Amino acid sequence: MKLSVIFIQLLLSLPLLGIMEYFNNKKISNIQKILIPVIYIVIVSGLCMDIKDNIYLIVIFQVVMHEFYINNVTGNNLLINKKEYLINSLVSVILSIFIYNYYISKVDSILPLPNEFRSILWFLIIIFIYCLLKEHLKVSSPNNVSFIERKREYVIVMYAKLKNRYFKVVKSKKDLVNKLIYAMMIYENYTHPLISRKVTVMKRKLFENTYHYGIMQVESNQEIDDEESIRRRMDEIEKIITKKSNKSKNDIRSILEEIYSDTNKINNICDIYDEIISFENK
Repeated sequence: MKLSVIFIQLLLSLPLLGIMEYFNNKKISNIQKILIPVIYIVIVSGLCMDIKDNIYLIVIFQVVMHEFYINNVTGNNLLINKKEYLINSLVSVILSIFIYNYYISKVDSILPLPNEFRSILWFLIIIFIYCLLKEHLKVSSPNNVSFIERKREYVIVMYAKLKNRYFKVVKSKKDLVNKLIYAMMIYENYTHPLISRKVTVMKRKLFENTYHYGIMQVESNQEIDDEESIRRRMDEIEKIITKKSNKSKNDIRSILEEIYSDTNKINNICDIYDEIISFENK
């Protein structure tokens, strides 16, 4: 097997990583998570037969890259069910090897012949109708589980990490402000991890537009770091509190409504804030 083929397969594992991350965020089933890499290598084999030798390596490369990605780039390894992920990855790799040994490596052409398209077309039509009916006939269920219910452990661990990292910056005289800053920081860091913030900096260097910077995602026409974004958000919150009446100075929701327009985001930050208060009071 040529090194050039292995290198190409390594590169082709990057799109698979992106595909898996996209569909993981869509909360697909475990079976779908297992089958997507298998289907991917079959399609790649069909499009480029020259790199089909041991093409299951793409799946193995993707698994290794995903481990590095969640541990060193996003830091979201706490959100992964490690046992479930290990089983899914293992089954996916085994299936990929099986498909390669008993199908891909034994045929000259992966793509269907012209006279086979009629059956495939009708199969796709049936699948389309099934998915369409399933989408419109399914009974709606309460699926809007809050951020805090799904990620309680993540919130507590990140609170401890961020507090240890930024305690010299987050030092308002008002304890409410400090707790709220950490709640906002936890949510923003989850939705905009470090790699996303780095991309924002590169975008500005290319296009010179206003973007949201730092861990607090503060809008600015100049690049600012995480600590500066925290200071600016703290100043903003303290100014909002100063303007409010005594009755609403401690109303977290009304403070957040002065900063954000997204109700779902406000709800999630409020939940994180309550979880921090509950943790501190234990």
